[in-house]
Amino acid sequence: MVKALYFHIPFCSHKCTYCDFVSVVEPVVEPKEYMRFLLKELELYKDLSIKAQTLYFGGGTPSLIEPGVYEVFLERLSSFLDISSVEEITLECNPENYSYEDYKRLRRLGFNRISIGVQSLREEGLKVLGRLHSVEDSIRAVELAHKAGFENINIDLIYGYQGQSLKDLQHELKALKDLPISHVSFYLLTPYEDTQFGFLYQRGLLELPDDHIIADMYELICENLEDMGFLQYEVSNFALPGYECKHNMVYWTHEEFLGLGVSAWSFVERVRFGNTKNLRFYVERVRGGQKPVEYEERLEGIDLLYDYLFTALRTTRGVEKEILSELPQGLEEFFLEEGQRLRLNRRGMLLINEVLWRLRKVILLKT
Repeated sequence: MVKALYFHIPFCSHKCTYCDFVSVVEPVVEPKEYMRFLLKELELYKDLSIKAQTLYFGGGTPSLIEPGVYEVFLERLSSFLDISSVEEITLECNPENYSYEDYKRLRRLGFNRISIGVQSLREEGLKVLGRLHSVEDSIRAVELAHKAGFENINIDLIYGYQGQSLKDLQHELKALKDLPISHVSFYLLTPYEDTQFGFLYQRGLLELPDDHIIADMYELICENLEDMGFLQYEVSNFALPGYECKHNMVYWTHEEFLGLGVSAWSFVERVRFGNTKNLRFYVERVRGGQKPVEYEERLEGIDLLYDYLFTALRTTRGVEKEILSELPQGLEEFFLEEGQRLRLNRRGMLLINEVLWRLRKVILLKT
């Protein structure tokens, strides 16, 4: 049963230096027409059992599309899909895009969660990250969304960028204390290979904080947000009680979701599949009545187990103890036992990629 629908909106006003998501500045299709292709693609999955509890519009920059387009989209969506069980509708926004009236209209349409791409609460940080908005824009956006009726507001922040110190990070944490937010996503900057930062990093032209500073930064983030009342429920995500992202929890608890749009990923009936990253190919395939899937993998046995561990261990909920009844030697220090479950401790969260790699290696040796 598909519980979550994700819609990828690839439009951007410019390409950020760190971003590895599929986005386009000069699209081959207009936003209004693209939204119609999303619905056409959904119709290609009419054989699936879908009872959506969450809708998520991510990007790209979904807030480049004015609310009226979303109104039409949701009306058409509800005409051939029962969305009466939807509890959470999220829209990702850039701070500079929407006005108070826009947020009010979105709220009236049923959107009840806003995720604002703040990225940094220092002007110097925004400059390094290549963002176009200001800190003032971010604060204004959060306040306008809250005034318009949004109680569930997330802000995205990035740490570990070039030149950032612990003192700088402390300044950013202090700056978010007075914001009317219920959720914070704090992501470590990763210089992905196909990004501008990745290009510079591979050539030694981008100097990032060393591992010891990163560890101190992560500890600082966790401690400060905990003091503010936020509970860490995933490696990079913190929420006030009751405001955990329901959509992302579908991913992390290994439940079924359907991703629509260019580059979108899905997990249905133990199959992970991803759409083409080429917008032109996406349009051509959907227009021709074909699913735009470019990658597909059926997960069985060890692969299915590791896939589950890869997602579930990201959360503070962890996994059933019986699944990891015998932890590999040397990994015990990264885990906590809570009743009948095992989860990563804070150090394990910080080193999750290494922990997962070592787990996979041991699992493969046992087969």
